[in-house]
Amino acid sequence: MPQSVFRYIYDNSLRQQVVLILLTLSLIPLAPVPLEIQRRVLDDAIAQSDTDLLIKLAMFYLIALLVAAGLKATMQIQRGLISARIVHSLRSSVYYCIYTIVPPSKLGTKSIDEDKVDEGAVVSMLSSEVEKLGGFAGSSISGPLLQVGTLMSILGYMFWVEPLVASIALVLYSPQFFIVPYFQKRLNELSRKKAIKVRELGAFIVDHSENDLISKEAPPTFLTLTDQILQIRSNFLKRKNLMKVIINLLIALGPFGVIAFGGWLVIQDRLELGVILAFVSGLERLGGPIRQLIAEYSQITEAQMRYQMLLDSFPAHQSLMAKAPAKPATA
Repeated sequence: MPQSVFRYIYDNSLRQQVVLILLTLSLIPLAPVPLEIQRRVLDDAIAQSDTDLLIKLAMFYLIALLVAAGLKATMQIQRGLISARIVHSLRSSVYYCIYTIVPPSKLGTKSIDEDKVDEGAVVSMLSSEVEKLGGFAGSSISGPLLQVGTLMSILGYMFWVEPLVASIALVLYSPQFFIVPYFQKRLNELSRKKAIKVRELGAFIVDHSENDLISKEAPPTFLTLTDQILQIRSNFLKRKNLMKVIINLLIALGPFGVIAFGGWLVIQDRLELGVILAFVSGLERLGGPIRQLIAEYSQITEAQMRYQMLLDSFPAHQSLMAKAPAKPATA
């Protein structure tokens, strides 16, 4: 297994990722189309009482929505298939790295106590941990690409229509890109601690026979581990929800700033009402990609942490394999 989670995904799903990237690049240009149609409906069709133009714009709007929906559905299916394949591949890789590889120094020997496998940790790795990594694999490249592309596309449209109002919106949204990394670093630390405790809990169950556990009070070790997991999870939820509250507040400030400043420009006859409507709609469309981009960032950092945990959990003999000289070819 390579040291980078992205390298692992690249090695095991290159062709599928290329298809996803092409679908994403096809979807990004459609993001500002509804905004421009809305603006044209107000400023051109309705203002000039042009019924034919209104019908044409409505048809274009419907076509754009249908095309975007079709591309998104295809992307979701492709992401799901990639995730399923990566989970299958990860399980095979973890099993191989833990059980199959035999170091040259151990060939012909019986004692491998220093490389004894923690079965509880293996159960955790083969079940929940690889599932979470696999879920990330499907959107590891196309997800951030789509959200960044959508943000740039909509912001580009807004700056093209009215740079001053777009600048106000950008200033109101920018603080969250500094707040999220601060919170996410601490969330990842808590996720790592929780994963380690869950492994310890699995090892405790595996290491004790049924006779030691059935019809008896829960042992102190079990109670301690479950209490620690509860405390870590509680701290995680508090921090995560605090981050969400701050982000939602900042996202809500965007439309207010645009309506207030843009409304003043409309009163001064320096801006058309259709532009304000398009901008408010655009900001609503920005809110989704921003939330998704934050979620993608969280998934990326957490996936890197979980993948590194997998590598750190493999028996020590693998480093010997990496350093072992190649076996000479025989005639």
